[in-house]
Amino acid sequence: MPAEQRVWTIIDIIRWGTGYLTDKGFDEARLTVELLLSETLGLKRFDLYVKHDQPLKQGELEKLRTLIKRRLAHEPVQYILGKTTFYSIDLKVDRRALIPRPETEILAEAVIEHCRTFLSQKEGVRVLDIGTGSGCIAIAIARFVKNASVTAIDSSAQAIELADENSRATKTDDRIHFMQSDFLKGSVDSFEGPFDIVVSNPPYIPASEFSGLPEEIRSYEPSNALTDGGDGLGFFRKIAESAPTLLRSGGWVFVETADGQAKHVADIFSGSGGSEVGMKKDLLNIERVVMSRFFVRSMD
Repeated sequence: MPAEQRVWTIIDIIRWGTGYLTDKGFDEARLTVELLLSETLGLKRFDLYVKHDQPLKQGELEKLRTLIKRRLAHEPVQYILGKTTFYSIDLKVDRRALIPRPETEILAEAVIEHCRTFLSQKEGVRVLDIGTGSGCIAIAIARFVKNASVTAIDSSAQAIELADENSRATKTDDRIHFMQSDFLKGSVDSFEGPFDIVVSNPPYIPASEFSGLPEEIRSYEPSNALTDGGDGLGFFRKIAESAPTLLRSGGWVFVETADGQAKHVADIFSGSGGSEVGMKKDLLNIERVVMSRFFVRSMD
């Protein structure tokens, strides 16, 4: 961090910080500096360039130094800021839950589009969100599907606490019911189905690959939100097995998968009676979302 003795303007800090973080091997160095500087000064990123010649006070330099040190320790920027944006919704994030990813917006979008296309005339659409984490998927569905009500579960009491905070902050709490439940090990009878849709971004990293994850993921994000402790397919098997209990006849399952995992998940769904199995690619052309329809005996 530059010394406080000289006068440092906003543009000086952006130039210095971009070079410094780049030299340290961090990706998106300029964006990182802009975000940390915006947080320090209480400005939007655009305003940094409008006020590019504004000098920083000593207290502001000290605050920025603290934030940069946290990033140098590989703490994710979203945790440093305590917030992120998911599907145009501002959310609180911290180490209680996984940081929402852009790929997961593809999953949320698939469910929202399905509801708007096929279920818009239904009086009420019931959705089960398995492994809700920060609550990002449940909140996006509740915000953009006006006839939806969501039951959102997670094995972590801390994650449920964070998700509930986000739900209340986004004024979607009247249509989301949060429950602490270990889906992988517990019974699904307590979820009070049937549901029209089951959606999940489950822990899908195989245990054998966990040690190879980037440090900022491995050391900061909750491991139980990343890996099932096995081959990464445990949740998909349980979802497929539970579909007849959870869904209305003709209901759909939507899940997010890892790179190269979609075909295995599609086979699991097909082998468990799923039909009309489909996939949706993310912006990197990776098969990211798997969806399947399950025709079961009606529970109505």
